[in-house]
Amino acid sequence: MAAVALNSKAVGSTVKLKVDGVLRDFIIVHKGRPSTLYDSSCDGVWLLLKDMLETRQWHSSNVNDYKNSAIHAYLNNTWINKLDANIQAQVKQVKLPYVNGTANSAVASGANGLSCKVFLLSGYEVGFTTSDNSYFPTDGAKLSYFENGTGQSALNKRIANYNGSATSWWLRSPDTGVASGAWGVNSSGNYDYGSCAGTYGVRPALILPSSLLVSDDGSVNTNTAPTTPGSITIPESIQGGETITVSWAASSDAESNLEGYIVERSTDGGASWAQIYQGSSRSTTNPVPFGTGTVQYRVKAYDTDGASSAYRTSAAITVINNLAPGAPTSITVPNTVMGGGNLAITWGAATDSDGDLAGYSLERQVDGGEWTQIYSGTALSFTDSITKGWASVAYRVRAYDSHSAYGDYSTSETRTVNNNTPPAIVCTTTGDLGTKSAGFTISYQVSDADSDPITVSEAIDGALKRSFTADPAASNSFAVTGEYFMKLANGQHTLKITASDGKEASAHEITFTKEVTAASISLDEPMEADAKITVCVLSVTGDIPTDAEYKVEVTNNANDETPVWEECTTEVKNGANHVFTNETAASGFAFNFRVTVERGESGKGGYITSIQGGFQ
Repeated sequence: MAAVALNSKAVGSTVKLKVDGVLRDFIIVHKGRPSTLYDSSCDGVWLLLKDMLETRQWHSSNVNDYKNSAIHAYLNNTWINKLDANIQAQVKQVKLPYVNGTANSAVASGANGLSCKVFLLSGYEVGFTTSDNSYFPTDGAKLSYFENGTGQSALNKRIANYNGSATSWWLRSPDTGVASGAWGVNSSGNYDYGSCAGTYGVRPALILPSSLLVSDDGSVNTNTAPTTPGSITIPESIQGGETITVSWAASSDAESNLEGYIVERSTDGGASWAQIYQGSSRSTTNPVPFGTGTVQYRVKAYDTDGASSAYRTSAAITVINNLAPGAPTSITVPNTVMGGGNLAITWGAATDSDGDLAGYSLERQVDGGEWTQIYSGTALSFTDSITKGWASVAYRVRAYDSHSAYGDYSTSETRTVNNNTPPAIVCTTTGDLGTKSAGFTISYQVSDADSDPITVSEAIDGALKRSFTADPAASNSFAVTGEYFMKLANGQHTLKITASDGKEASAHEITFTKEVTAASISLDEPMEADAKITVCVLSVTGDIPTDAEYKVEVTNNANDETPVWEECTTEVKNGANHVFTNETAASGFAFNFRVTVERGESGKGGYITSIQGGFQ
């Protein structure tokens, strides 16, 4: 049911009040305070019963003392109770200008006026003045309804019916010339004189607050409109093409019949409005089309009787019609992800048609859970720390611009996290050992945080030297000595220790440069003889440069403290026997040889593959 404020109804229109439970027509005869003769309490909407329901005496004592008259007492004690209780409570207590009979012809007005709720109109209020009859007191001012207007004069407007026929009706103005007389309006609409003890029709008048509502059927009710929502909130920055949230503060309603809210939007600075929402919620969403220049919103509350509050209007916001950046062209995550380690994520650059690309937002998803931002900035890469224990991890990245508009995501594959810890190799020898001309040994230890069995391999230049299952409590040695060292060619070599738990491997590399320019070969243990050794023969095979210093020596008393060495280089080269010249051996006869080779001026290297021979 729609309702409008009583004050919005035009003067001369009718509204309805229940009298003895029946809706009766009342004419709006004035709005506001008629003149300064009236107290401020008279500011409201003046209503006059349209058709008379009864006739009564003005005063049974036949004196024109209105303040103490029977009609005045009747209206304010009996007749007012014929109205519904809610309307009775709204009828204004006013102070009217009046003349209290011929005994006191002075006009009482303003704060000294007659205090009442229901009253008869005065002669001046319906348009009569002393120019019509000198015995009319100046007890008011003409009400706007009784102005002469197009189509109907004040005379016609004063005509009223009783039981369907025009009948005279009382005014409150006394006849100042006759103590027993009071003025009225006759059936023709002109003034009429009557004895106070006589009977004329009664047209009660009253004043109601202008804020009361009038329903579709014209009935006045005491429902009041809800309060205006205290605030309305919209984003301070709005992007064209996005959906925003509009929210507002709650309204209150004196009758507790608040029904809902109506929200409207304007895109032309408030020149026109379009409704976007109606309901009981205190927020709504609204899409703002791309290209919109400005936007603002307003909200009002309404109740079940159709009464609405005033609007609460937001500020006008200039819409940012900015296009979001494109998605990054790619995102790269290494295939191997180690728990407890670091992971480098990279992505391709995005483009922005507005030229205002500001940066990138990188998010991480662990074990298929929620996405969490881990980086925001201008770089195209980020190194993440992987927590040991994660089962899987994935990443996605999107670009954003200076207006905080975000583009689409580029999303990586989900990677399985390897939570195994590779074995550790502890070795104090590191880096490049420099030049080595003799064999050496590298000491090291291995361990595994997961207590897995550890297989260790030792290799030089990719060639496996040995492989074994290591004891984490033991110290290990990588021996590059003896024949193994001797067989290595001169030049740079890489020594590599690898420890594996069957899942991951760790490696430790050391480099060195072998540089051997001379070699001496002899038996570790001399060969003892039962008798004197007198002759021997030797054969040395290999590749010995012609400019190398090459010497072969033999001894037949190798066990003596100072063996006697005899050179036999020429015999060896010629394949001939060597006859010993030494004939003594304090520690017994024993055979040994000594082959010595040193590079010549050419620097060319060579090798010896075997030394064979015999003695007797």
